[in-house]
Amino acid sequence: MRAATAVGATAILILMAEVWACAAGAEDSIKPGMWEYWIVGSKIPEPPPGTPLPPSMRRGPEGMINSWCISETPAPHARTSVPVDEKGSCDFDTTTDANAATFSWSMNCAWSSGSKSKTEGVVHFHDDTLDGTTTIRHSFPNLPTQEYSFPIKGRYLGPCDPK
Repeated sequence: MRAATAVGATAILILMAEVWACAAGAEDSIKPGMWEYWIVGSKIPEPPPGTPLPPSMRRGPEGMINSWCISETPAPHARTSVPVDEKGSCDFDTTTDANAATFSWSMNCAWSSGSKSKTEGVVHFHDDTLDGTTTIRHSFPNLPTQEYSFPIKGRYLGPCDPK
């Protein structure tokens, strides 16, 4: 259940990143196009056998690898709520600061079992690379809260595929 909760929360974060859009600018700006990023760490839980990953996500030697297309349309702040499955949902809050070339987020998820998860993170863009951190806190009924922090690394891949 814990791995499924972590993978579900991570998958929702990826879906949120896919709808994220921001503005272009000079060096240390958020460059529009296809980006790949990975959450680095050996403690990233494996999904349960048979659990499909979203199309934008895969596991690799760098950790959990994700990709998304960033458009040129500014979206300085966004809030949304998404059902995870029939037993839970997640609330997202994202902020883009194009002047500081920074994207930050928080995500709060809750399940009918009483389990909760909070994820916070920030990435900084530097021309063709990005770096940042994310912290995930999971709480389960009758168990101590677990907290994990991971570095995030990323790179620009090129223009987005036209659709």
